[in-house]
Amino acid sequence: MDYRRNREDELKGIWQSWDKAKKTCFWDKYSDVAQLLFVKLDDALLKAMVRFWDPTYKRFTFNEVDMVPNIEEHSTILHYEFRDPLRIYWKQNVDFGGPLANLMGLPVDTMEERLKNKNGPCISWSDIRDAMGKASGDRHLTQFMVTVCGLIVFPKALGYVSVELANFLFQIENWVNPAPTVLAKTFISLIFIRRKGEGCFLVCAQLFVWVKGHFRFHYKRFCQVFVHLTRPIKEFLESDWPPNQLIEEWVQNLSTLTYQEIEWKALWIIRSMVLIGCGGQLWVPLIDI
Repeated sequence: MDYRRNREDELKGIWQSWDKAKKTCFWDKYSDVAQLLFVKLDDALLKAMVRFWDPTYKRFTFNEVDMVPNIEEHSTILHYEFRDPLRIYWKQNVDFGGPLANLMGLPVDTMEERLKNKNGPCISWSDIRDAMGKASGDRHLTQFMVTVCGLIVFPKALGYVSVELANFLFQIENWVNPAPTVLAKTFISLIFIRRKGEGCFLVCAQLFVWVKGHFRFHYKRFCQVFVHLTRPIKEFLESDWPPNQLIEEWVQNLSTLTYQEIEWKALWIIRSMVLIGCGGQLWVPLIDI
């Protein structure tokens, strides 16, 4: 199972080289996406989780516990200030060359010459990096965002970014909610790996934050109820977690998981009318309502 978090160290270096004002500007525009760079994945836990994914019912079944990541939780994890939660990204059947050329600050013809076919038209990270060095105003923030999405969140080929992300970014800037797209890619990736036994696990950093937000461990932080300024990924990075375990240990733990060991409502979740009761359990997140 491949995670493909490519060029991660380079992107971390760029982020860490920015001053506080530039980081704040990025946060205000694109929320906490860049923080996913610093989520250290637990390889054993993620591989163990895949074994418990049910591709038919699209849920994790851990012994007597069924769990489903949902839109409200992923929206909170990304800390995205969308105006209308029902206004979501949808893929448009348009030519993405123009928006990408505008983003890169290049003529369309020059942009098209640089595209490579990597299971679809893609632009190389080296071209984006060169453009970032020459960008004026806030354009380099947008270029960094599309790079993080293309190399970390939705990786397609090592060192390349899909041109379709230019349109995805345009819609985000127009206040659509990106969480459903992130969640859909997660489900597609899980279903493919579960059925084929191998493949590239997409958007696994958010899933990692999500599942640990529901485990009842004794830790230092990650226990605040939601307020406007709560940032789940930031709290996750500052939390004290139990030491990593072997995959066999995780499989054993998950296969014997009980209701008492699960937080049905993550403490950082946005309070929403979509989160309702189910049987005797309160605040159970349900998907597709």
